[in-house]
Amino acid sequence: MTAEQLLQRILLVDDSPDDRLLAIREIQRQFPDVEIHEVPTLAEFYEALEADQFDFVITDYELNWTTGLDILRAVKEHDPERPIVMFTNSGTQEIAVEAMKAGLDDYVLKSPKHFIRLSQAVRTVWENAQARQRAAQLELRLQFLLNELNVGVFRATVDGKLLEASEGFYKLLGLSSFEDAQRFFKEQIATADRNRQEQWEWQTELMCPNQKKIWVRISETLVKQNGKIVIDGLIDDITEQKQYSAQIKELNRTLEQRVKERTIRLENVNKELETFAFSVSHDLRSPIRQIDGFVSLLKQQLTEITTDETVLHYLNTITTLTERSGKMIDDLLLFSRTGRAEMHYSTVEMKSLVESIKQQIESQFKNRKIIWKIESLPTINGDRHLLQQVWQNLIENAVKYTSKRQKAEIEIGSIFNDQESVFWVKDNGIGFEMNYVNRLFGIFQRLENAQEFEGTGIGLANTRRIIHRHNGRVWAEGNPDQGATFYFSLPQDKPQV
Repeated sequence: MTAEQLLQRILLVDDSPDDRLLAIREIQRQFPDVEIHEVPTLAEFYEALEADQFDFVITDYELNWTTGLDILRAVKEHDPERPIVMFTNSGTQEIAVEAMKAGLDDYVLKSPKHFIRLSQAVRTVWENAQARQRAAQLELRLQFLLNELNVGVFRATVDGKLLEASEGFYKLLGLSSFEDAQRFFKEQIATADRNRQEQWEWQTELMCPNQKKIWVRISETLVKQNGKIVIDGLIDDITEQKQYSAQIKELNRTLEQRVKERTIRLENVNKELETFAFSVSHDLRSPIRQIDGFVSLLKQQLTEITTDETVLHYLNTITTLTERSGKMIDDLLLFSRTGRAEMHYSTVEMKSLVESIKQQIESQFKNRKIIWKIESLPTINGDRHLLQQVWQNLIENAVKYTSKRQKAEIEIGSIFNDQESVFWVKDNGIGFEMNYVNRLFGIFQRLENAQEFEGTGIGLANTRRIIHRHNGRVWAEGNPDQGATFYFSLPQDKPQV
């Protein structure tokens, strides 16, 4: 039989032609398409049993050549799941009880008031048989899947007595018998500490009979069976997961240590480089100034004795180059000090810083026409001196690179949230190609279109260093001849406007 199979063939065992005709008439009222094979003799019964071309059996109890109990036993021996109904008027209550114990599915009396029950009994017994078969197939599939997944299934009492266990349970724990499983369960699983609820899951390490330790995950659920509370559970081996987890933890620990060591090495290298840069810059300042001083003296003396324009041009060029070199050294020293300086945090009013720098610039460039748009800026926590350098660099750059505009426009603003405050300086100057944006903040890095403007290429590098020391970010956006916007962010929980 297969699941959802229609009832097609019934074996009717009865030596009375009239009773067989009566049974056929009653059955075909509800099963008009069912084929009914009549069996009046013992020989024909065994032939039909051997052919096995039937789905259902109806038998009388008192037959001339045997009894219904013998027919029942023969059918159940042939196929324990084959449904069978006894239709008789000669049985007793004791016979009915004995037949039901032997596997009979139903018992119908041959009497006028019970005739109609025959077709009903056939339908009910057939539907029950189909339901049992579907349940058995489902259980078989589930058991197969659990075995393939190496998962064990068990049922136990709440006080720790194992009632049932699957083959997967034995296989997973290396057990050979139910008695071994009960003993193992009581000693190692039932005694484990866990917080029991209606459903719970826990992990523990077990020692198997072969002295092998394994880690298992146990999922348990409280269910009611015959009025008693029992535990249905699943157990699966997570030893490999535990091993992988331990390996990952060890790798993370090792990686953290390696990162820490590399960070220390990088910090030491950076300190050495900063010390070297400071030393070199400091040592170069003196000879540069001496050169500038001697050139000035030489220029004064030569001016008194010669009018050669070429010589004077060379002297002026030397003076310009020494001044530029001195400015680069000063900026390099400032860059080095920025990385070495101790941070002094305080409440900084960004609006006040910006306004003071704006006033300095306006007094310095009185002939420039600059349209300022300065929005409200939040008060943040940072190093006031270093942040002033940031604003000085960004605002002076905006002024510098808008110098060829008849009307320069500089916009300064901010936005903020719970995590950070973002500030920007926007201008309508020469702009830049976004392909080269990564070069903007490098030391001594200047873009092609900025070469005609004064500068050493250290200001933006210094800006980035200061913002990074505040745990912030710095970036820029721009387009050639359409201006640029420089941004920096500072972490701040609650900015004050």
